[in-house]
Amino acid sequence: MSQKFVYEHPRIKTNTVENIFAKFESKAFPLIDGLIYEIENNYENKQSIIGLMQTIKSIIPYVLLFYFRSGALLKEYSMDAEEPKNTKVERMLLNIMDVNYIRGLKDTICNYYKCGIIVDEKERFLLSDQYVSTVALMYKNRFSNASNRQIGMKETMILIPLTSKFYIVFYNGRIPSCIGENVFSVLNDDSVNEINNVIFQNSYVKCVGKSESELERVKSVPIESYSPIKCIMKYSDGSIQDRIIKREVFLYDEDKDMNAHSYEYMSTYIKDIKDKLGRNDVCVCGSGIKYKKCCMKRYETVARILRETQNPRMQNYTIPGVRVTEDSILEYQGPQEKMTNRHDKGVIEKIFEMTESDTQNP
Repeated sequence: MSQKFVYEHPRIKTNTVENIFAKFESKAFPLIDGLIYEIENNYENKQSIIGLMQTIKSIIPYVLLFYFRSGALLKEYSMDAEEPKNTKVERMLLNIMDVNYIRGLKDTICNYYKCGIIVDEKERFLLSDQYVSTVALMYKNRFSNASNRQIGMKETMILIPLTSKFYIVFYNGRIPSCIGENVFSVLNDDSVNEINNVIFQNSYVKCVGKSESELERVKSVPIESYSPIKCIMKYSDGSIQDRIIKREVFLYDEDKDMNAHSYEYMSTYIKDIKDKLGRNDVCVCGSGIKYKKCCMKRYETVARILRETQNPRMQNYTIPGVRVTEDSILEYQGPQEKMTNRHDKGVIEKIFEMTESDTQNP
């Protein structure tokens, strides 16, 4: 999943970045190969992975480097850029050369997430063009500067590929029962499908694997959007913040539903439920069932989101103790008149024209 000359930049000597990556790979691959060998020869006889944790932790900096140079991240770096080829290299280098950022994320993953290894004995695990796959284990809110699956957030899972048979899993929150802490978890067919659905949804352009039938199956998996999300905010002082945010990926159906319909559910809650509907009243959805046995859980989530939105002190989406979380891509921050990206500047101007038109013609 590589592209020719993808890491070249007119201000950087030819092959400089490739040579840097070659040095990383010369150190990373022997460690990863050694870990795979040890797992392959021991997982059937050993339940615990605690003896492997030192090696697992040692590969995380390299895993992060492979993640930040992945095809999916390059697509995010270059979204709507006027010089996409150069911009993606510049943003990639800002990440991989920031030693404190890489060390901080390594510390976050290794010290604040639980860990396990999942196994598919039929070797059907797929590989995303993002290399590392991430997924939200709970819908938290809709953010202007992050997705629900950023590394370091509560209720997230990180999937690190080793082979089509083994994945390392780091997680925080309500993990599926098929995955255990500090153990090898051999997955059944349904669980493999669930994991592969997540991996596929992490892919922007390509997803690969050994199993043709599994690659064919995931083509029918729904994807919310086929690109990252652009969020442009204008503040009361007139300044602009322009960010590129990852596509949302959720593991559980109720969270996918909340992500797709959150505004609709908030409107219903405010209009028909808040301070109006009791637990034993008939549900507003028209089912004829009591609210407590129907949609109450959904609207309790809505109520929680509204409370957190209205009270910033209640907003605590980061895993306790974590100091470094994964950043979204900051495209621009500053006065609107100094924006240089003509595409985004045009979008802002068009939105303001439409807003003013609606105000003048109610």
